[in-house]
Amino acid sequence: METDTIRRRVLALGLAAVFAGCGASGSDQGFGGGSGASSSSSGGALGGTTMGTPDAGPGPGGFGSTDAGGVAPEAGGDGGPVDVTPPCDTGIPIDDADPASFAKAMGICTTATTDGFGLVSASYSKAFGSTASPHAGQWGMLPSFGTHIGPREGKALGVLSTGYAREYDDAQGVPMAGPATSCGTAPAAACCWSGIAGSCPVGTASDFVNSSPDGPLDGTNYPTGTAPPGFPQSSVGCMQDDVVNDMIDLKLVLKAPMDATGFQFDFDFYSSEWPNFVCSTFNDAFVAYLTSSAITNNISFDPNKNPISVNNDFLNRCTAGAPLGCNRTDGQTPDPPYTTSTCAAGTAELEGTGYAGTAQTLCMSGADVSATLGGATGWLTTTAPIHPGEQFTLELMIWDAGDGILDSSVLLDHFQWLGVSTPTPVTQPVAQ
Repeated sequence: METDTIRRRVLALGLAAVFAGCGASGSDQGFGGGSGASSSSSGGALGGTTMGTPDAGPGPGGFGSTDAGGVAPEAGGDGGPVDVTPPCDTGIPIDDADPASFAKAMGICTTATTDGFGLVSASYSKAFGSTASPHAGQWGMLPSFGTHIGPREGKALGVLSTGYAREYDDAQGVPMAGPATSCGTAPAAACCWSGIAGSCPVGTASDFVNSSPDGPLDGTNYPTGTAPPGFPQSSVGCMQDDVVNDMIDLKLVLKAPMDATGFQFDFDFYSSEWPNFVCSTFNDAFVAYLTSSAITNNISFDPNKNPISVNNDFLNRCTAGAPLGCNRTDGQTPDPPYTTSTCAAGTAELEGTGYAGTAQTLCMSGADVSATLGGATGWLTTTAPIHPGEQFTLELMIWDAGDGILDSSVLLDHFQWLGVSTPTPVTQPVAQ
């Protein structure tokens, strides 16, 4: 694709020439880590938290019980039944190919066949409405993500990625040194990030911003995926490429308990499009697409209805004071900053991942600073209503938009059935 070729050229030539006063990275922040006024995130959980206590099994008012007569009990008072299904994700291999194992890592521990509610089926695909398989490295069940992020429940969390679903963007998921050949006079980090053969610092070669031109998830013939109807969707005031690449879609068919009126799950979105490609056409996205008796649409978005991308009000795990959108117009020409980041939650939650490396931003204004090669939202919770006992489909998907470089990931965990739910879908920072 011509756009991808141009973008690669600017990563190579622009960084080699401009890195002394410019640099690397891409994503949003007039939206959350950005201008500050619209930021809605209040900080994410550091480390894992086991929510709820194990239950011996269904009982009065508990999920799966039959005494409720198909009606959610206790609509007021204590809020009705709460999902206290014991965790079921101990010992799951990181690269387990069974998508039902990913469901377990998320906290979906019952099946419709055995328990009368829960998982009906699970599958991976590379496009919406397709059965074609994504690359095997695009999913993973990890015991942690970086230095500070652990499971929200149980022993594992699920990861989907447009690159490798690991802590670093390579099959091993570990920091890797780059090639030992010379890169001229440009700084080593610039050579690595731009794809030029060079001596990379440990970890730089496997940052999520460093997609290799011949990597298995990068591709050269676009599009390689298909988004749901109406997607990709732009954020307010921003552009959006409609080409979808390196997509993975986890399709979960679920049957609700007879006494549940909703469900919720937690997620944490990371993108290496931050900060230079904020409000550009290269807006990678995470979408939670619900198909139920009442809703057929994405249910995860910020308070301004922006989809989950670098251009949303929740993205505030990043470098404060960084100029944003420095390559937003065409992916190659340095632009004046779109805005400046606030990033109230700082960079701690990026530590130990391929989203924490730093480089100079790529603005034409001369106001460049050293910033992380990525940003994140922190843990968020999406809550959505369903009808008691109904069968529905939840598709959790992530894609690269416009090209196949600068990867993004989403962590998923802590699925719960709810006795009382919100009347419409809502996403908000996790309760502390």
